[in-house]
Amino acid sequence: MTNELTEALTEVQNETKVKQRLPDVTAGGSLKLCCFKSSLLIALQAHILFKPTVDQQKINPELDETLLNGDFVVRYDVKRGAAAGDIQIVNGYFVHYFAPHEMPVFPKNVIFLIDRSGSMAGRKIEQTRAALLKILQDLRPEDHFSFITFNSKVAEWRSSLLQATAENMANAAGFVQTLSASGGTDINHALLTAVSVLDKAKRLPKSSVSMIILLTDGQPTSGESNVEVIQENIQKAVNGKYALFCLGFGFDVSYKFLEKMALSNGGIARRIYENADAALQLQGFYQEVATPILRKIEMQYPENAVEGLTKNNFKLFFEGSEIIVSGKISNELDLLPVEIKAQSHASDLTLKEEANVKEKEQVFQNQSYIFGNFIERLWAYLTIQQLLEKSISAPEEDQKTLEAQALELSLRYSFVTPLTSMVVTKPAGQQQTELANKPTEAGKWGIEQPP
Repeated sequence: MTNELTEALTEVQNETKVKQRLPDVTAGGSLKLCCFKSSLLIALQAHILFKPTVDQQKINPELDETLLNGDFVVRYDVKRGAAAGDIQIVNGYFVHYFAPHEMPVFPKNVIFLIDRSGSMAGRKIEQTRAALLKILQDLRPEDHFSFITFNSKVAEWRSSLLQATAENMANAAGFVQTLSASGGTDINHALLTAVSVLDKAKRLPKSSVSMIILLTDGQPTSGESNVEVIQENIQKAVNGKYALFCLGFGFDVSYKFLEKMALSNGGIARRIYENADAALQLQGFYQEVATPILRKIEMQYPENAVEGLTKNNFKLFFEGSEIIVSGKISNELDLLPVEIKAQSHASDLTLKEEANVKEKEQVFQNQSYIFGNFIERLWAYLTIQQLLEKSISAPEEDQKTLEAQALELSLRYSFVTPLTSMVVTKPAGQQQTELANKPTEAGKWGIEQPP
């Protein structure tokens, strides 16, 4: 990168009053200004202006055809000073952001449960091997891990979890490179085996987090194939002891089945898109859950002064993520007290904060052009999202009630959700074209003629 271009970036930096050291930027590829944190306690607005001259953009000032050709990306974060997070209040609605960082990390006990049935053959198993090799490099020395693969039969790489030593990692990498695909899909037996391995595990760190990461691209075809029975079996076996994360590969998988099973067992589900870089998606997901720093988090607010509170209890918190809780506050409330209880690797935590409602309201009155009813809409968005999640694992008689509540909020706040639709029409007189169907579970791309 030329000195002239550095000066141009520094000038922009000064104009936005964001004091930070510029990272190294290499010309000729993607130009990035990334990962800096503002040193200002309060920054109401920031305008980023990048106006390098032609000479400043040149890699070599003596050559004419050497202009930089790439993306200019600005990544930023906000400064969070309070240990108990940040509370914002506008028009009777509040939102509480909680994102602790730089805390000791819980050791992990991870079982990677890998589908190697015939449908995983080819590119899928190749991408899985590539992702697992990268993930192995991200394990910490204090972590314990193992692999279980399954098709019509279940195979354990080792009978117990191993510590992530250099020797064990090298042996694991050799095993991963031998993965091949054939046979059916016995998800029930595989999951029960994974739970059993964790139940029997010995010599694990006393204060640690155990999880199962399931990767599959299909539906249960061997052994127990009734998804409701499988869900019941797994929930009974896990019994709240471990977190289950389910990754569905492609569109032939029964994603609703995986999602319900994950949500019922303290985890989440994620779809992996085969046509994109699946290895990066798998590695990216692991990085999201690789650093647990808190567990059993409870965000407590005064019951008689807060209504419509969104989810405020969380099983795990991972470094780099954020907990968001929102609700409606009483008109008579002057102070909004907050108490956060959680377990860290070092000790139990209790964090307290008290927000002055009038002062918080006043802060954002002058920024109504930015916030408007944003916090109210954020409350509605979180509420809809959580109602839909509850409906996935709720009994059938409760699903309709939850979905009706989510639909009412979706229509009131004009959110596009699985329960609503968005119609886009072309101006009259323009030629209508064929519409591609959205891919569905166990479906293919199709072409639909508009009515």
